[in-house]
Amino acid sequence: MKKILFIFTLSVILSCDSRKKNSIDYSLYTTSYNLTGSSDLIYDKPYHVLGDTLFSFDIYQNKITKTPLSGHEAQEINLSFDFDSQPYTFYYINSDSIVFSTGNMLLLTDGRGSQFHSVKLFDNLGDIDNEVYSEFPFDGFSSHLVYDNHSNSVLFYFAKKSQTERRKVFASIDLENGDWASLPVYHPAEYQDVPLNYTTYPSVTWSPLGLSYIYTISPTIIHIDTVSGSQSEFNISSFGGKQSAEPQSYRDEWTSDYFENWVLTSPNYVKLIYDPFRKLYYRFSQAAMNIFPNRDEYYHDFLIKNRELYLTVLDEEFNVIVNQLIPKGKYDPSRSFVFSKGLWVPHEISIVQDEEQLYGDLFYFTDQ
Repeated sequence: MKKILFIFTLSVILSCDSRKKNSIDYSLYTTSYNLTGSSDLIYDKPYHVLGDTLFSFDIYQNKITKTPLSGHEAQEINLSFDFDSQPYTFYYINSDSIVFSTGNMLLLTDGRGSQFHSVKLFDNLGDIDNEVYSEFPFDGFSSHLVYDNHSNSVLFYFAKKSQTERRKVFASIDLENGDWASLPVYHPAEYQDVPLNYTTYPSVTWSPLGLSYIYTISPTIIHIDTVSGSQSEFNISSFGGKQSAEPQSYRDEWTSDYFENWVLTSPNYVKLIYDPFRKLYYRFSQAAMNIFPNRDEYYHDFLIKNRELYLTVLDEEFNVIVNQLIPKGKYDPSRSFVFSKGLWVPHEISIVQDEEQLYGDLFYFTDQ
């Protein structure tokens, strides 16, 4: 009996000790962290971050700038060919493969700047006509196209607009043969029978556990387990008051006054990012405003200066770890990214001292 009691007591102690080790108290810190290079690397050019390198594409000079985020000197790749139509987004897969999108074609080049392959977007699109929405495939919803390294394919978004039937909203195109495959991803339940305009762009992020995305108008985070194909939805509030915005349906019919009022009085969910270094998610969101600009104030400038900005940090199961109000008017969260040191958020371009510099702050954690 004593032996059994000892084993039981020991198992309880070990269990409690294990829970203590797995339970981490996160403390969020912020420090100034300016990057090498000028602001146009992220404000005027298509860009993305891979590992600890910022890749930026100069459309007019046909070159890619590789900027190490550790502070080392940048390198340039000059492309040896001209595009028939200018690409507006790209992704540096590795030194052997860089993919560009022109809206109707994907072009691939290598690290020496030589084109070696192309894929036409519309050649095989008819194969998934009955699976996705009818609006054209659109990859401009992110600052760069969304590349899936597991399937060597590029993700596209299919807008809902006036259609209300239940169809898939994402499909991917294979970079080798141009074949389309629809993903088992649907609009969240709240929008199943609601038409959405194509201006309701999602923010999409990949993790080892699958694909996740948000809409600008809703606090719901949608996660798709890419192994099982199951879809989960997490309604996560960052602030009090109004949580969802009116869907952007038939926006072509909106007047400028109506649109400005809609922007000022609607919450906004700016960006969702997965952090592979710390296995966390970050979401930036903005509360609806209850004040309006004076007649002589430009509403966009008023919006930047006065709108509250929240940073919500979640674990891989979408439990909230930190929900923090950060200084309004200081940051542009839409151009934020993660690298090995933490979450980097650039300063709002209208307040920077010198546009030849890339100003920003680093948000990072210490475990306690």
